[in-house]
Amino acid sequence: HVGECPPGSVLLNVRKAEAGDVPTLVDLYERAYHGGYSASFDRYGPITPQDFWWIQSEKQVLLMEVNHRPVGMVIIGRREGALVVEEALGDLLQPRPGLDGAAAKAEQALLGRLGAFLLQHFRKERQERLLLRTAEANPLALALARSLDLAFVNALVVTTLRPRRQTGRGPEGYAIRKALPADAADIVRIHHECFQTAPSPDEVDRLLRRSQARGWVAEREGYRLGFLLAEAHGGGFGDLVVGVREAHRRKGVGRALATSALNFFAARQIPALGLYWGLDGAAHAFYRGLGFATERVYLFFEKPL
Repeated sequence: HVGECPPGSVLLNVRKAEAGDVPTLVDLYERAYHGGYSASFDRYGPITPQDFWWIQSEKQVLLMEVNHRPVGMVIIGRREGALVVEEALGDLLQPRPGLDGAAAKAEQALLGRLGAFLLQHFRKERQERLLLRTAEANPLALALARSLDLAFVNALVVTTLRPRRQTGRGPEGYAIRKALPADAADIVRIHHECFQTAPSPDEVDRLLRRSQARGWVAEREGYRLGFLLAEAHGGGFGDLVVGVREAHRRKGVGRALATSALNFFAARQIPALGLYWGLDGAAHAFYRGLGFATERVYLFFEKPL
């Protein structure tokens, strides 16, 4: 352990991970997460060596060593064009009985060196801010956020529902049917009303034509007022986007749309995944009403550079 080394002999090295490091990386990651949904890998279930071989072509994967012994890892990706520390995992900060003052001081020094490395890296890449994402139970990343005086900015809640068949009827006066490519323009309009952003009609059209995706629309008297887009991902999970126009919310339309999507996922024996920002009370109530359970919460911290 890092804390057992004399302060004067502790050396932190952060380097690019190599092929021979993959077993260590898998062990570090799985000890931190124990399966479930991984935002960095966009997959559900245990991470494998193949996942790390793939991700190194898309993101920076760094190995942390103390006195030449691997103790942690950092993954740096991009979010909306900006760099983000997606993961900072490891054993630099592990509570242990009998940790004396000198050892604790050595650990804090290592934390400071890691923070300095990240600041230098982001400045070298001419980033306007340092952005850090971490699972809420990650002691190293939380300590790093405190050490760097990062400000909390948001929380992303990950909810999941194990595959199971759903039953239920739509609300009276509403009809739920499969979406057609001709519905793409209406889906885009409703998407923009609900989320202030939207894919293009061509993107929706292409999605509806894919074998691993499905779409549904809700109508009343021929007027399209809601939609749901669902996709079964190769990462072993299904995700969905649902939108209902304001005047027709809280009537069971969203739940009726979701029932079809959840049965689509259940037929493929994959869990359904629901993501929402922490302050989105409507999304929280929607997923909870469908039986989704909170699996993980990611916290976001940032600091101007």
